[in-house]
Amino acid sequence: MKNIITYLIFALLPIAAMPQKVIYSSEDSTNITKILHGISNSHTSGTGEKLITIADRFIGKKYVGGTLEQGKEEPLFISCTKLDCTTFVELVLAIAKTENDGSTRFIDVCHNLETIRYRNGKNNGYTSRLHYISWWINDNAKEGILKEITRELSDEKQILNLNFMSSHPSSYPLLDENPEYIKEIEQLEIPYRNLQTNYIPKEKLSQSICNKIKAGDIIAITTSIKGLDVTHIGFAHYHNGVLSLLHASSSKGAVTKDVQPLREYLAGKKHHTGIRVFRAVF
Repeated sequence: MKNIITYLIFALLPIAAMPQKVIYSSEDSTNITKILHGISNSHTSGTGEKLITIADRFIGKKYVGGTLEQGKEEPLFISCTKLDCTTFVELVLAIAKTENDGSTRFIDVCHNLETIRYRNGKNNGYTSRLHYISWWINDNAKEGILKEITRELSDEKQILNLNFMSSHPSSYPLLDENPEYIKEIEQLEIPYRNLQTNYIPKEKLSQSICNKIKAGDIIAITTSIKGLDVTHIGFAHYHNGVLSLLHASSSKGAVTKDVQPLREYLAGKKHHTGIRVFRAVF
């Protein structure tokens, strides 16, 4: 039954080779392998171009939220057809890093996705997932995958006070069902309270700043929602020379390559306060 989402408990592979449990479909592994072979045979000239080329392969794929909420065991979930803004960026990064490492194997995409998605590169359950983008960028910076370049673009500061998850457990099914997780999440939030970080306020996103952001850079949109740091994430791309987003859009219900300038997109969202910018460095 090739079309059924499958639990693969790696009976045919060395136990040490992959995460213990992965959810994916045969179409997912086939499509990812095709993308890897296509990129390795292409003439992309840099990491940013490679990321955009890979991201383009997902345009039109369905936006689906909550795909990682697969139960207490926290399997590694991979889908080419059901993506939210974060899982889209993570999957594109994992594919690009795999190709950069000289591999075209799906197994290595699984390894890289686990590294990108979980604290210290290891899936140790729900609380090891990098739920906040501030957690995500710091961990991936330590892994040598991403670098934050916001401070190179802006001297403006914001104060983080991460507490949304621990103070709104009913918004997260697995926190609601497993109250023992809440204290652990809260302990992980504490270092990110009253923490100063750079950002680019949306009203100060000038053309000169935009010109320093490269296609393929990751743009995280900061928010005024209390207790959160970022509410959306996507890739920078240029439409007719104007900075825009390539992202999994909940409002459009799919992965889309915006023609709307990023500055207009931000201006139209009340809770969007600005952006932070990250660059792949592998």
